[in-house]
Amino acid sequence: MNNAYKKEKRKFIIILVSLAAALLISFVLSMCIGRYSVSIGDTFKYLFGQPIEDVSFKVLNNLRLPRTLVAICVGCSLAISGTIYQSIFNNKLVSPDILGVSSGASVGACLGILIGFSTGLVSLFAFVFGFITVLLTLLISKAFKNKSNLIIILCGLAVGGLMSSLVGLMKYLADNEMKLAEMTFWLLGDLSKVTINDFWIAFPVTLVGCIIAVILSWRMNIVSLGKKESKALGVNYNVTTIILIIVATILTAVSVSISGTIGWIGLVIPNLVRLLIGSDNKKVVPVSMLFGAVFMVLCDMLARSIAPNEIPLSVITGIIGTPLFLFSIFKRRKEIE
Repeated sequence: MNNAYKKEKRKFIIILVSLAAALLISFVLSMCIGRYSVSIGDTFKYLFGQPIEDVSFKVLNNLRLPRTLVAICVGCSLAISGTIYQSIFNNKLVSPDILGVSSGASVGACLGILIGFSTGLVSLFAFVFGFITVLLTLLISKAFKNKSNLIIILCGLAVGGLMSSLVGLMKYLADNEMKLAEMTFWLLGDLSKVTINDFWIAFPVTLVGCIIAVILSWRMNIVSLGKKESKALGVNYNVTTIILIIVATILTAVSVSISGTIGWIGLVIPNLVRLLIGSDNKKVVPVSMLFGAVFMVLCDMLARSIAPNEIPLSVITGIIGTPLFLFSIFKRRKEIE
């Protein structure tokens, strides 16, 4: 028993350290690779404050650094949101959009683009509409006497469907080709316009959200058992669930408002992590943070470097995420049966 515990703990530490190293490596590669290549030497000189040629400095300082840092925040946030929602609803097929936050954010962003707002106001609209959509989902679910999690999920699907229809309507009304193209690219995920200001918005939210998720990770284990079991074990199910939903919603809303809609990360990463280390959220939460960050940085690097024109992020995450998700299903097929 003691040897098995030590073995599992050692495995967890090795995975955590390996992912931290992978994040550092992917960060450096992301700084170097793109349409304009920057040498590793110049990248390290820049990171340590040494002078480099003007063009390389501008590329690293104005484009690569903000974009890579935001990618880390977005990947981390979406992975944690997926982990939280899957634990709350005890359903491994749940993603961060289950309560309609991404669909609502899409409505806000498309409305902002249609009106002609600046990038900052479009992001603000996306965040506000995403949060309002989740509140709407929860309010509608309260109208049902049945308080099961399934009702909340079904209400989320219904509200999300309504928001998707509104997005379709606004795309139809966007007769200006530039606005339609901007909407489409936003809906498929895009980090090409991020600035260091976006990072300073995303970073504190991501940091606080991750800290809360780590602190409450043991409660997530208990909440996933159900209301009766939570009460028997001394955990307030309703309060814990509300706190976790708020954290996951804010993390997702902020991420989507900055990067646009990016699929698969919140669904695939938690499932792959559970495949590696089991279902204990005290381990799943920190590993998912790092895994999500690495995955997002690598996907963003591919999106801007493998084709003459930048590929939308959701295309890359979908191409990579689909086989990974199918692999996780295959490895756990006996549990599904």
